[in-house]
Amino acid sequence: MSLTYSVNLWDLQHYMVIIKPNSPPQSQVYVFDFQPQDPENIYVALAALSGRGVPGVVLMRELAKLPKSKCWFVGFSGVDGISRANRFNELWETDLKVGRHDCRDYTNGLIECLTGEKHVLERLRGSLDS
Repeated sequence: MSLTYSVNLWDLQHYMVIIKPNSPPQSQVYVFDFQPQDPENIYVALAALSGRGVPGVVLMRELAKLPKSKCWFVGFSGVDGISRANRFNELWETDLKVGRHDCRDYTNGLIECLTGEKHVLERLRGSLDS
């Protein structure tokens, strides 16, 4: 229990960005996220949790509809979100380091690229804590 607390596993969550295009009106949405290339491998997980870099991958997947829970609406984008996200992904460094270059950094960076809002996860976290 104390080991779990000391490495902050209580706060270890995966973050991703969901984009719902406006035009043409589509029912599908797209999920963009950054994760280890081999997330099921226990050695990769241990290396990542110990602070060592592991190979990462940026993924884009289609969903049939928006999830109904565990999501926050962040804002609107005045640009083509899918094209902008794809360009962002082309430049994203894929060496993953938990706590230094991980899904939180990816999510914050992509949201800033789409909406201009910086450090959105910290804002959302603050609204949950209050």
